[in-house]
Amino acid sequence: MIASETMRVAVLLRPGVIELQDLPRPLPPPGGMVVRVRTALTDGTDFKAYRRGHPRMPMPTPFGHEFSGDVVAVDAALTSFKPGDPVRSVHSAHDGGCSWCVRGQEELCRSVMPTMILGAYAEFIQIPERIVKKNCYPKPADLSYVAAAFLEPVSCVVHSLDLLNVRRDDTVLIIGDGGFGLLHAMLLKNMGATVLLAGRREARLKIARALDIATVNSRSENVAEAVRSRTQERGADIVVECTGREEVWEAAPDLARRGGTVSFFGGLPADAKALFTASRLHYDEIRLISPFHFTPDAVRRARDLLIEKRIDPLPLVTETVPLAEIASVFQRLKDGEGIKFAITP
Repeated sequence: MIASETMRVAVLLRPGVIELQDLPRPLPPPGGMVVRVRTALTDGTDFKAYRRGHPRMPMPTPFGHEFSGDVVAVDAALTSFKPGDPVRSVHSAHDGGCSWCVRGQEELCRSVMPTMILGAYAEFIQIPERIVKKNCYPKPADLSYVAAAFLEPVSCVVHSLDLLNVRRDDTVLIIGDGGFGLLHAMLLKNMGATVLLAGRREARLKIARALDIATVNSRSENVAEAVRSRTQERGADIVVECTGREEVWEAAPDLARRGGTVSFFGGLPADAKALFTASRLHYDEIRLISPFHFTPDAVRRARDLLIEKRIDPLPLVTETVPLAEIASVFQRLKDGEGIKFAITP
């Protein structure tokens, strides 16, 4: 591999505008490697950046971060992988030395966000030593590249559920029928909880019902009444907000029972503010949490969930499309079509 070689890369020029460019093909960084991308999945964070920009993604920028592929080049110091190895990886890793890492909060590591890698919507991606060592794993032959690319989103959901202390007798309301809402529902069902998924798109709710997940269409049904009817009027033990909409954040606490928990998984824009009724939170002891990112332990457990096929994420993939069609894919997502698309460079 020589520096003058190029590759096709999807670049987000500004909100709503994606351009395919020929950029230099990366070389292995010290202790790291280069991976030929076989599958990159569309993601809610990338879609938010496409629609409105992102404070951590100044444009123009390559983007995309859920991927799997094959190693094509390694640095001389790297011995754990070799060219030809199929791998799956997340896009960040903690430094292990900051105060948050020392406290076991690696997801909040001071350098996780500044050093994350983007650019999976491309033919090749460079993986630095820190990620290779901590959060990159071989892909088994019986795990498809598409399923393997779910390592990152499943890791986020595993960490999200770690903060909830879910009991088998809990009733959990998930608000939002996108990829993360459905992944939460799948993992919670796997844990034995009673799950109700609220969403606005019947095609997505149909997929949930095919997975034996109860649903409520928030366009035509009253979500609060549906929750009360399933909980003897108590309210949900846990409410997981997966829409990233301000009005849903504000409504979520009223759907939880006294002593219940509300998890704000769906992030709001950086300048957004949400208002809550203080008396409800105080006198009914409603616990509010807001999970972010993932820990290395969550990545390991996500790896195992996918290897052991305890969850099957493939029903969430609407279609597999070539990299050349990525602009139309994001337009389709904007138009409300599909859940996650698999991009194959």
